[in-house]
Amino acid sequence: MPKEAFGGDDGGSPAPEKRKLGLGKFGLSPDTNIRDIFWRVLGGYAAAKKPGVDLSTLENDRFALVRVAIAVLSTQQGERYGLAPKFIAIYSLMMIIDGGWNDALVEFLEMACEKKLGIRKEASHAMKKLLAHEKYGKALSESLAAMVRGRDTGPVALEYLADMDSPQLASAMKKELMIIARGDIGQNQLNAIKAISQIRDDPEIRKSLVILLSHWDAQARLAAAEVLLEIADDGEVRQAAEKRLAAETDEEIRKLLQRIAGK
Repeated sequence: MPKEAFGGDDGGSPAPEKRKLGLGKFGLSPDTNIRDIFWRVLGGYAAAKKPGVDLSTLENDRFALVRVAIAVLSTQQGERYGLAPKFIAIYSLMMIIDGGWNDALVEFLEMACEKKLGIRKEASHAMKKLLAHEKYGKALSESLAAMVRGRDTGPVALEYLADMDSPQLASAMKKELMIIARGDIGQNQLNAIKAISQIRDDPEIRKSLVILLSHWDAQARLAAAEVLLEIADDGEVRQAAEKRLAAETDEEIRKLLQRIAGK
């Protein structure tokens, strides 16, 4: 049986050139077989809900595997393997969490959130599905909570929290989200308001939304008013809206306040 060549010169015939995979833009060697490993892992999850490879042997390749997952999702290459993008996203997250690769999980979520790739929807859907699973849900919740508190990762986590429609997550991070909703500015604030709107029946959340009716930024006031319109049956909310009407200068917000106040 001929010997396999793994590099180096043993005096025999040169090894055949390996197939090029075109992953240079993702920081991978052009002759790597990391895609093949990725599909073996996902094949295991698709067939038996467990990895098709011992993940402990892939610790050093975790970021490369994340980049392959992002590449496959963003270029819709999964169909040739019989996997829809939503399952590729789910199995990729399962792989990362089963491997215990917390840093790679953050990288996956950050990369999937890039607007030019257009795959945040798949990532959000995958996380929402896995939140129902005790093991995966715990890991995702902890990772997103840590990201919310980070200066660089906070905006990414807030986009997911606003997008996922998960009262479970919003409730778990209520304190952090209220602080951001009341104290931050711009898109971070609007995403935090959208996230806490998922638990708008919570008395503390209602109080925060009422306070936001007097915020200096019209976008924040508008976002708060839109949420409060859905709970206008609350007497305190109606009174707050009526009180704010006298000072409100934005016509769109005034119309919402009038509807909340029942006028």
